[in-house]
Amino acid sequence: MTEPDERERFRHLPEPVRLEDTVEGVDTSPVPAADSSDEREVFLRQAGA
Repeated sequence: MTEPDERERFRHLPEPVRLEDTVEGVDTSPVPAADSSDEREVFLRQAGA
């Protein structure tokens, strides 16, 4: 590509995505039950690790 072609490529925005073309996704996986007997695991979950 030459320099003018590269610059021309960014002069126009792509077409906006229409709302009817989108798909809503929802995570439906079950949350694992917390095992309070393992204090280290609980500590790490609360710490965000």
